[in-house]
Amino acid sequence: MLKRNKLQIALAFSVVAFLLFGYVLVKPDRPDLPPYLSTSADRDGTKAVFTLLKEQGVSVKAWKQPWRSLPSGGRQKLIVIQPYAPLAAKEWEEIRTWVSEGNELVLFADAPTDLEAFPLTRTGQAESGPVAITDLTKQSSAGHSGKVASAYRLKEAPGLKPLLKDERGIIAGRAAVGQGSVTLLLVPEWMRNDSILEHSHFELIRPYLQTSPETGALWFDEYHHGLYEKPGLFAVYPGWLLAVLLQLALGALMWLWMKGVRFGPAYTPREWTVRRGDETLLAAAGWYERRGLAREALAHQARYIRGLMRERWGVRLDATVTQALAAAKPHLSKAELEQLAAVMRSWEAAEEAAGYSPKQFEKDSRMADGVIRRLERE
Repeated sequence: MLKRNKLQIALAFSVVAFLLFGYVLVKPDRPDLPPYLSTSADRDGTKAVFTLLKEQGVSVKAWKQPWRSLPSGGRQKLIVIQPYAPLAAKEWEEIRTWVSEGNELVLFADAPTDLEAFPLTRTGQAESGPVAITDLTKQSSAGHSGKVASAYRLKEAPGLKPLLKDERGIIAGRAAVGQGSVTLLLVPEWMRNDSILEHSHFELIRPYLQTSPETGALWFDEYHHGLYEKPGLFAVYPGWLLAVLLQLALGALMWLWMKGVRFGPAYTPREWTVRRGDETLLAAAGWYERRGLAREALAHQARYIRGLMRERWGVRLDATVTQALAAAKPHLSKAELEQLAAVMRSWEAAEEAAGYSPKQFEKDSRMADGVIRRLERE
């Protein structure tokens, strides 16, 4: 029995050894995600709040684009938790414009950039233990407590509505901006997975995470946590327009199919092009020969060569022979330069001569062919 199963036992042992060996060498490790990410289940992440809102049926999504791309329209809420870098003045102008349309910004930051509507004051070192928190929006005297790690507090100012405070001052406030509002809470650590259920943290921040039936969408800002998502090409156009274009494209394809239009290139038979080219050249040459237009044919050839020199070297069409040879000298060898000079002198001789025979044209034309082939290779 043992001998018959020897191969199977050895194979099973090899597989187990391979798995153990691979587990020891390549032990899977949890990625070390940055803090305050809505997709992070680490202690310093905020996935607990994000998941809770989603399970409650809230239309919550992560925002991974600049604030200038936020969707227009009112009744939307953007939650920003402890940005990794100070927010620029241009970004504040963009978000103020968006909020003034009837939207809401909820910012959790322990040391935010100085904002006009939220003046700050430094109170010294942060408390290490929990302190009593007063909810200024409720009339109940129920006791709340929490840990406040920020060394800053909000100062009372016109237009600022205090929301939460401790023994050192205001830790949360709200200011109206146009038709919307901006809410600042100096306790971003209350949103973390490891502290949201401690003390009264969740009870105190829950009102600022809730949405009403009129709220269009709830966004968690991840752009200022280093996550960036480029909008796709189709994201620029509305869905109804894309659907119409798709139907039109399918209809056009079906119409072409029914008409039997052949897809692919159309090839011209070589015999037709070769024959046509030869016949055209012979006809043109015969016409010039019968009419005695050798001098005119030479003029066409001269204009073609001068055109090539203008394209290759920038020589003007009305340049003199001396100017043309000076411009061509850096590009041609000595023999090629002499050939070009001879060709151009033949043009001058033809213009000055009383007559110009077809035999002389054939001689000059053969000499010019070499110059043309050289210029066409340039």
